[in-house]
Amino acid sequence: MQVSVGDITARCKECGGKEFRQLGSGALRLTSRLTCTSCERSVIYLDLLNFIGEEAMRRANESLAKLKKNRRQKR
Repeated sequence: MQVSVGDITARCKECGGKEFRQLGSGALRLTSRLTCTSCERSVIYLDLLNFIGEEAMRRANESLAKLKKNRRQKR
C-alpha cells in the first residue's frame, strides 16, 4: 500500500521506497507498524504521515520564496 495525501506520497527513509505493508491485522491506526516492501525497514504509520506534512511545508515554503523573489524583480 502507498500512504499518500493529495499528490504527496510517503517514502521510506532507508531506500526511498513508496510501498508498505501493515505488520498487524485490523484497522490502520497512527501507532500501527508497517514495513517497507523494498528494504523491510519498520516504520510507524504516524511517521509516514509526518513525512507527508513536512514535504507539504517544504513545498509551501518553496512557493512562498518564489513569490517573494518574483515580487522583488517586478519592482
